[in-house]
Amino acid sequence: MTTAPGPAERLDLQEQALDALLAELGLPFEEPDDPRVALLAARNPHYPQYHRIGHKRQTALRALTADRALTRAHEDAVYRALVHDDDPNSPRWLAGALVTAAGARRLQDRLLTTLATGTPHQRTCAAHAWRWADADPADPRYLALLPRSGE
Repeated sequence: MTTAPGPAERLDLQEQALDALLAELGLPFEEPDDPRVALLAARNPHYPQYHRIGHKRQTALRALTADRALTRAHEDAVYRALVHDDDPNSPRWLAGALVTAAGARRLQDRLLTTLATGTPHQRTCAAHAWRWADADPADPRYLALLPRSGE
């Protein structure tokens, strides 16, 4: 992918990464029944998927935060899910699990690599995750690699 994906495709990429993480962790997922979702979908057709993604992220997070060794063993899948989440705030959950299990510096180094070599979408996600990696927002390595508008 050489261009940035649209909103629906970004949600698809994020959900696919979370599905892969849940599968690797051996965690089942059952979508909770919530009648409010249909009401909100009338205003935003992407809302059901966004809502489901949040529940999948929390399902993974409960297992990861309960067991650092599990997070370390599945660090790559956790990281892939992290760099497919382009929301400015929700990456804090998976980033926090990675910082706790593997260390802030390790996560920062991975994010810098993604900023340098990732797809445009991954670069955006890595830029958003930076603030949740106990990283300095003025780090010149980070500033030099930030995606620019239109990249």
